[in-house]
Amino acid sequence: MKASRNLQLLLLLPVSLVVLFALLFIYGSLSSVKTQYDLASAAQTRDLLVIEDAARFSHDIGQVQRQMATALEGAQAGILTELQLYRMHSVIVDDLDALGRRVRQLADSELVIDANHDSARGLLDEFESYRRFVIMSTDVIAVNPAVAVTFMEQAQRHFREFSIFSSRIVSLLSERSQQRNIAQGSVLSDVYARVLFLGFVALALLLAITYMSAHRASARMLDIADALSTLAHSEGAKIPLPAIEKMHHESKGEFGRIAATLLTFRNEIERRRHAEEEAFQLAFYDPLTQLPNRRLLRERLHHASMMCDRLDSHAAVLILDLDEFKRINDSRGHAFGDKVLTALAKRLKLAVGENNTLAHLGGDSFAILVESLATDAERAAKQVERYTTRILAKVDEPIQLDDEELRITVSTGIALFDKRTEDLDNPLKHAESAMYQAKAAGRQTFRFYDPDMQTRLEARILLENELRLAVERDQLRLFYQIQVDETDVVRGVEALIRWEHPDKGLMPPLTFIPIAEDSGLILQIGRWVLRTACEQLKHWEADPRCRELSIAVNVSARQFRQDDFVAEVLAVLAETGADSRRLKLELTESTVLENIETTIEHMQSLRAAGLRFSMDDFGTGYSSLQYLKRLPLDQIKIDQSFVRDIIIDANDLVIVQTIIAMSHALGLDVIAEGVETREQRDLLFSQGCKAFQGYLFGKPEPLYRVDALLAGTTPTALTSSTRAVAQPSD
Repeated sequence: MKASRNLQLLLLLPVSLVVLFALLFIYGSLSSVKTQYDLASAAQTRDLLVIEDAARFSHDIGQVQRQMATALEGAQAGILTELQLYRMHSVIVDDLDALGRRVRQLADSELVIDANHDSARGLLDEFESYRRFVIMSTDVIAVNPAVAVTFMEQAQRHFREFSIFSSRIVSLLSERSQQRNIAQGSVLSDVYARVLFLGFVALALLLAITYMSAHRASARMLDIADALSTLAHSEGAKIPLPAIEKMHHESKGEFGRIAATLLTFRNEIERRRHAEEEAFQLAFYDPLTQLPNRRLLRERLHHASMMCDRLDSHAAVLILDLDEFKRINDSRGHAFGDKVLTALAKRLKLAVGENNTLAHLGGDSFAILVESLATDAERAAKQVERYTTRILAKVDEPIQLDDEELRITVSTGIALFDKRTEDLDNPLKHAESAMYQAKAAGRQTFRFYDPDMQTRLEARILLENELRLAVERDQLRLFYQIQVDETDVVRGVEALIRWEHPDKGLMPPLTFIPIAEDSGLILQIGRWVLRTACEQLKHWEADPRCRELSIAVNVSARQFRQDDFVAEVLAVLAETGADSRRLKLELTESTVLENIETTIEHMQSLRAAGLRFSMDDFGTGYSSLQYLKRLPLDQIKIDQSFVRDIIIDANDLVIVQTIIAMSHALGLDVIAEGVETREQRDLLFSQGCKAFQGYLFGKPEPLYRVDALLAGTTPTALTSSTRAVAQPSD
């Protein structure tokens, strides 16, 4: 009886363990469901907070409106001082900055984007327009309340549009929130009921099966269970089962047969996995180089084409074919040729980068799949051009084989693609066709499949090489466009560069300055312009009619950001002996605002030496007035895009009025460029602008013509003579 009771306890032990496991499983499942429900509720709460935040915008902007109305009433009635208005301006700017961050957070939230992307973009656009006009209004409120009222009216129009977008988003978000709440509740309820039902069913089945088979359970069954678990979860080619092997040797009967079956099953799994690995390696990898083969490359091409279609980007296929590889095989044997291919494969693998795919297509041909290129085709082509140049430079390095230094070259064909393609062989065919063009062009080079792309690429490369020669051969010229005051008297000139090409004639800067920027030649060209202008200033000092003239020189962003720029300018002034007070450097908004502290440091150093500064193309970017007040500027140049339609476009007129008012408030001179008609000049003068530049007064001319004009032109003659040449500005 005692042995029987011990046996019963032994049989009930696994039953108890199974029951405990089942209970833990049910508890864990229910806890998981509860956690999922809590996460869904938290997400819903965040969504509702987004909706609440969107609904508060009208209230918060209303406070800004009331502050602005108070400022306008105070300014118009004259009861608020300029300091009080400035403090109110600072509060309004801070409030708008805080609101801007909240608007961007709202527009960038996943819920808003999913609800209506256009409304999110419209909300941002209208708020930014509202913010810009409110800030412009507060900027000029102390100077010109009437202009401030005009800007505030513009801001009100954008506020109404912002409210419409905000209401639309709140409505869409509320509806989406309700739908998600209902769907989440339904899904969670179903999951909860299903897990509960399955848990209890599994518990009942486990109890019944365990009770019926408990008398057969033993320590060896646990070994068998462990072996089965190992077989189920093992991913290696070798599966160790020491307990089952011991059982197979020591046991007879049922357990011996089970152990033998498990070992047979294990051996079969190992053979199958080994065969699968060999099949995969043979199917997708080249046995010589261990690189992906054509089949795997096609799989990667398929994925790349889908990503291009989804992200609206470009990808490229490069086919690299060794030059004169047949000669190596014929003269040194195929074994040596295989060593060359293997060495080249290792070198290319290090050069292609982790995000790109290198494949061996067979023979002496390799392929590279380059992904994540730019959306614009020309930019993507430039990226691939630079990438291919680096690859070819790496290939060109000598290879050490069998104590022998060998130098090899490749011809490369490039095919760009930008969308999902049905025929994955097309990019490979196109790249191969371009590769043969590279072979025909003399080898050790590359060609694009797209003829137009290749033509543009070659033309750009040719123009860059010619530009380098132009700098060396003194083919660059400075033209000068006069600048006059309110009485049409010439007060200075702007230096404008031209390229006197030996075959194409006189070329404007737009055709070669971007290339100079990309290639770094802009630094050498900028130094030449600065020196030439300073030499001209020194030459004019001997002429009483010209000694008071200034020369404005445009400085590129790349040139201005050089650490030695200040020292370079001062050295040129010292070497030429030019009067620094007659030299004016023109900087764009993007140049001065990119690194504001370094910019101010450079400007102050040069300002201390007597140079003056003008901000070019003002109004085309976004200049913070807080930064503008800190910059040691002397002049603001109104961009010609605002001057061109100032007579017929009320918005341009308002912008010009604002620029002039702000400049006067900051104590800065104003000059308008692109003045082509007397009506434009008179309207600008009536708004307070007293300096002008444009075809009405003279187009950019070579030095000898400017000297002739300055030598014999009076204000009256200048005005009458320049009316006849009024045309679109250069």
